Amino acid sequence: MKRTPSSILGLLLTSFTLLTFMNSCEVEHFYEAEITVVNDQGEPMPDFTVETTVEVDADYEPYREGVTNDMGKVSFSYYNVAILKVKACLICDPTTDNEDEIYGEALIVLEEDKIVPITVVVY
Repeated sequence: MKRTPSSILGLLLTSFTLLTFMNSCEVEHFYEAEITVVNDQGEPMPDFTVETTVEVDADYEPYREGVTNDMGKVSFSYYNVAILKVKACLICDPTTDNEDEIYGEALIVLEEDKIVPITVVVY
């Protein structure tokens, strides 16, 4: 059987197409937030409870809760882009009306494939 340039070119294109489809896969994206809690003088606040929430009906729960480390930082991972309310408090007890509680709030917008930093100032 004699090979012609067009049959060789066809074989190469077919091979390239098959390899491209076989090697293509879905890329997994990440959505992360790094939250730093500081006081009004910019000093890190360890052992603060940090909560992130959003008021939507979703297939997943964007609520996260964690405690800041010695540097006043806590990190969370999510499944999708979102705009989240961030709440930081020393004693988060919604059943009491403690006016002396050290407390702060902020908003964060998650971005695809980025660790989004935010600083929450507590008073």
